[in-house]
Amino acid sequence: MRSHVKHLYDMSLRDHRTIVGLMSGTSLDGLDIALCRISGHGRNTALMVKKFTTIPYTDAFRKEVRKVFSVKEGNIELLVLLHARIGRLHGVMVNQSLKNWGIDKSEVDLIASHGQTMSHAPAFIHKNRNYGHATLQIGDADHIACETGIIVVGDFRMKHIAAGGEVAPLAVYGDYLIFSDADENRVMLNIGGHSQLYLATFCNRCK
Repeated sequence: MRSHVKHLYDMSLRDHRTIVGLMSGTSLDGLDIALCRISGHGRNTALMVKKFTTIPYTDAFRKEVRKVFSVKEGNIELLVLLHARIGRLHGVMVNQSLKNWGIDKSEVDLIASHGQTMSHAPAFIHKNRNYGHATLQIGDADHIACETGIIVVGDFRMKHIAAGGEVAPLAVYGDYLIFSDADENRVMLNIGGHSQLYLATFCNRCK
């Protein structure tokens, strides 16, 4: 059996997974890196954050990303180059964090990467009847995998868009698993750049 297939097989037999989660928001502050232990499934899912850090982006890097971030017309070549560069950078940051935490790569089952949002365009915002919901996150998962030697999963938003959704699927699922209560009504708000946009749009509709 090939080593990567055996790794997946062995992981499927364990009662828990050790996963590194990566998130970089529209604020471009930096990369959030969380080392989590996840066990169970469905309503019985249990999650423990074992390590967490945020590695800031440099001002020069933010400047490059903003050249193509949420613009109507941009530099396609720079967008493509950043897709690879961000992937490599995130891989380097994961390696650095694991080293700082004293965690060997063999202890990590996989990396879950959200990617850096470049443009998020649900239909009610772009209002183009010829197109449906659309979104674009960059930071190539293959580059992360090659840099770290760890299996990487990604494109979460794209998968949700393809299935008919329009926003952040994992935030809702995580909130449901961690904060839901049969005896209490709760409202969770993902505070980010797009939440402000949605709230502004909703308030305008109410006027």
